[in-house]
Amino acid sequence: MDTRTVGELTINRPAVDPDELAPLDEPPDDDVAEFRAEGADWAGLELAGALVDRGLLRGVDLTGAGWRNVTLRGCRLENVDLSGAGLTGLTIERCEFSGCRLTGLQLAKTTLKHVTFTDCRFDYARLDEVRATGPVAWLDCGLGHATLTRCRLPTTALAGCRLEGLELDECDLRGTDLRGTELAGLKGLSSLRGATIDSVQLEDLAVLAARELDLDVR
Repeated sequence: MDTRTVGELTINRPAVDPDELAPLDEPPDDDVAEFRAEGADWAGLELAGALVDRGLLRGVDLTGAGWRNVTLRGCRLENVDLSGAGLTGLTIERCEFSGCRLTGLQLAKTTLKHVTFTDCRFDYARLDEVRATGPVAWLDCGLGHATLTRCRLPTTALAGCRLEGLELDECDLRGTDLRGTELAGLKGLSSLRGATIDSVQLEDLAVLAARELDLDVR
């Protein structure tokens, strides 16, 4: 099985070979497997209770999509636009997202396991009750002004990410590896309890603490 190492995490990668996948031209309305979709316009796609398995989505427009209780397994998404999508009750396992746009995404009650987000934009996204039950990595992603509420991310790494204006509300990041990411611009100091940082980031935490405690620094 192909794997990727991020810090101390070993993440299983999807086995996606475009030459072995059948082209999918129509948007799915039920289970779909072993497919590739390239440049498709599936904006506003509604999908409920489906299994999306072993697929390659490249340059697909899924803006404003509404997915409920969907299982996304063994898939690779490249340059997919999920801006403004509402995704609830998803299970995402052994998937890679690369160069995807998730601006304004609403992701709720979702489980992540062996998932990698690379160079993706989560600006102004809302993640509510998202849980990592296996290794998950955000690499070089933008999470500016996003909000994470009651998320549980014990086996997660964020590296090279931009967090300016990111708000953490009642999150549990014990075991989350934040090394290599600037922390000074985020909000929610208490949610960082138990996370892993490096010595350089202590200065970021001092700035964060001074701001949230409204300290008079002279």
